[in-house]
Amino acid sequence: MNDHYIIPLFVAGTLLLALFAFFLVTYLVVVRNKRNAYMLEKRQMVFDHESNILKAKIEEQESTMDQISKELHDNVKSVLGFAQMSISRISDLATSDEQVKLIEKTNFLIGQVIDDLHNISHSLNSNFVRHIGLIDTLTKELEHIKNSKSITYSFEIMGEPYSLSPEKELHIYRIAQEAMQNCVKHAKATNLNFILTFDPGLFMMQLTDNGVGFAKEKIYDMKGLGFLNMFQRARYVDGTLDIQSTPFEGSSVTLTLNPGDNGRNN
Repeated sequence: MNDHYIIPLFVAGTLLLALFAFFLVTYLVVVRNKRNAYMLEKRQMVFDHESNILKAKIEEQESTMDQISKELHDNVKSVLGFAQMSISRISDLATSDEQVKLIEKTNFLIGQVIDDLHNISHSLNSNFVRHIGLIDTLTKELEHIKNSKSITYSFEIMGEPYSLSPEKELHIYRIAQEAMQNCVKHAKATNLNFILTFDPGLFMMQLTDNGVGFAKEKIYDMKGLGFLNMFQRARYVDGTLDIQSTPFEGSSVTLTLNPGDNGRNN
């Protein structure tokens, strides 16, 4: 075979090889894209499933707290009210000053319990929290802790306050509520510092205490402190929760999130 035929054959073979390589690369790209699309779809399905489970769990928690709130308000509080009325009548039958003082003291204590139940009932009721807003709800909770636990606090608001959606404010409050209870019950704090920061593109809530603290690496071992619930609610509002602590040096809880379209000036 002379050179007159070799060159065209070589060119044709090269073109065929190039076409084969092109189609092979195209095929591999299509297969890879299909695989990536499948993986993304699978991940989205897993994410949606986990989100639905998380939503159902949080809704169940809120429903339970609403039921407890109603029970405290409608039944327990009413029973204690009748007890106060009975003690007042017993006071009329007292035969000594010592009995009168004891009855008055008992009546006063029952009154304190009724006030505490009133505050607890409101803090558990999701509709009440949604209605009065985040700042007022946090103020009431801090005042309740101050009066019932003799703990001092500071509450600072930075920036121009704006409203978030009622659902976001409810979950933010629940995170704060859990953090405050941890400070009181477990950290044995005597002072709480609370800061809300309202920036147009960022909302931040920070709570610090002067309690006993803990080793941060053991945070997931503390099943009774409700940290898991706090992280779940932070995730539910597309926020980021950061918890810092050092033994005997206090703790801090910081929640940050994008207010989105819900952030608007009051």
